[in-house]
Amino acid sequence: MSDPTNMPTQSESEAASRPAHEDTRTEYSVQCLARARCARFLAELFGVDDVGVFERLGDEALHRELSLAAGVLSIDEANLRPLFADRPPFDHILDARNRLLGHTVRSACPPYELEYGQAEVFQQSQRLADISGFYAAFGFETAGLIAERPDHVVAQWEFLFVLALREAQALADGRLEDAASCHSAQRSFLKDHAATWMPAFFERIRRAEPPPFFLAAANIADRVLSEWCAALAVPMGARWIELRPISEEDSTITCGAPGEGTVELGPTLAAAMAER
Repeated sequence: MSDPTNMPTQSESEAASRPAHEDTRTEYSVQCLARARCARFLAELFGVDDVGVFERLGDEALHRELSLAAGVLSIDEANLRPLFADRPPFDHILDARNRLLGHTVRSACPPYELEYGQAEVFQQSQRLADISGFYAAFGFETAGLIAERPDHVVAQWEFLFVLALREAQALADGRLEDAASCHSAQRSFLKDHAATWMPAFFERIRRAEPPPFFLAAANIADRVLSEWCAALAVPMGARWIELRPISEEDSTITCGAPGEGTVELGPTLAAAMAER
């Protein structure tokens, strides 16, 4: 795993994915902002458990904003329509979310990175520590009233949102070193974490025969992640990964309890947007 506090040496593929000239930087800044908008929406979408948030996520102005962002990223806007048109009642959405993602670590479609693969408990703890190191390096709050394990899909989309937003801001302001730092962190985080397991998570949702709303959520998230990885020259992980076996040692890995080893969901978005 890479150490986010000591950014990796620039590779040829990473250098090739960075904008070199001013006009190109302006265009790339627009792309970064488009990725940030999509990531912010996806973080809230996969975490929605409140009727007020659900209603806000269906706002027509938000639909137009995301349609523009999708266009910038060459993603077909049709992928978004089921999330805004003919939306089911919130209680149906909540029931489907609970069935798919559940209230515990192990569900039909676990939204946790560590549930995918056959790593030993020690390796799992190391991966959690690595993810937490990324968050800490960029000022993510830990613990809080609404807390989850650092490997939760919502936390990872939030982190990618913050990195892309900061890169866009840095490019717009001409702070190229700051932009490069955010760019490098995105590439490392995708390569070591988000892109390794999210494709399998999306595929599990598809195979679970979800309602159209969650099928659309998985499809648009998959398209955004694919575009992000292509832009930063990061390979996508396998489309199917067996879940790790349950063992008696699972109690050593925390889940969703506020305290050390958890990350606060939600407030990080507001804090990052306040910096715009």
